[in-house]
Amino acid sequence: MAKASISRKTLREQVAEVLRKKILNEEIKPGERMIEAQISEEFQTSRGPVREALRQLEEEGLLEYESHKGCIVRTMTYAEMQEAYLIRSTLEELAVKMCSGKLTEELDRKMENNLRKLGEAAGRKDLYQIIELDEQFHSYVVMASHSDKLYKVWKSLESGNTAAYYTMGSEALVPFDYIQYNHQRILDSFRMQSVEQICEEIQHHYMIVPEVLFQELQKKKQSEES
Repeated sequence: MAKASISRKTLREQVAEVLRKKILNEEIKPGERMIEAQISEEFQTSRGPVREALRQLEEEGLLEYESHKGCIVRTMTYAEMQEAYLIRSTLEELAVKMCSGKLTEELDRKMENNLRKLGEAAGRKDLYQIIELDEQFHSYVVMASHSDKLYKVWKSLESGNTAAYYTMGSEALVPFDYIQYNHQRILDSFRMQSVEQICEEIQHHYMIVPEVLFQELQKKKQSEES
C-alpha cells in the first residue's frame, strides 16, 4: 500500500480528506471495511487521528458502524436523501425571502465565477471538485440573507450533500452534462428578482435528485425480481 502524504491542516482533517476522496472516487467501495490499523500504517500516524477521521466521515453519512464489522462505506437511502434535501432547500428558500431575492454585485460575480469552474469540473467528471463547488454556490445563496445564524444551521447540513453526491455517483446519476446549467437557472432567477421564481427553482433543483434516485432504485429492484 502506497504511503499517503500529510502536509497541511490537522492529522484528522487530512486523513478524512484523503479517505473522502477515495470513497467519492470509488477507490473504496460500498460495504468495504475501514480498518484503523491499516489506515494508521498508510498515514504513518497513531490510531487517534484515524479514529477521529472515521468518526467525522460517519457523521457525514459516508460510513456506518456495523456490529462485528466495524466501520464500512455506505450510501444514502432514498428517504435519507429526500429528508436532507428538503431541509436544505427550505433553508435556502428562507434565505431568498430574507434578502427579498436580491444579490449583491459581489455575490453575483462570485456565483458567475463558480459556475465557470463548475462547468470545467463537470467536463473532467471531477466529483470531488464538483461537490466543493456545488456547496460553495449554495453557500452564496444563504449568504445573501446576511444572517450568520441561518448560515450556521445550513452549514451543519453540509455532510448530507456530500453523502448524496456519493450515492448518485455510485448509481451513475450525477448529471455531468447539465450540472452547470442546473445551477445557472438559479442565478438567472435571482437576476429576475422574483422571490417566488427563485424559490421554485431551488426546490426543483434539490427535490428532482432523490426522485431520480428513487426511479433508478425501482428499476433495479424490478430487474432483480424478473
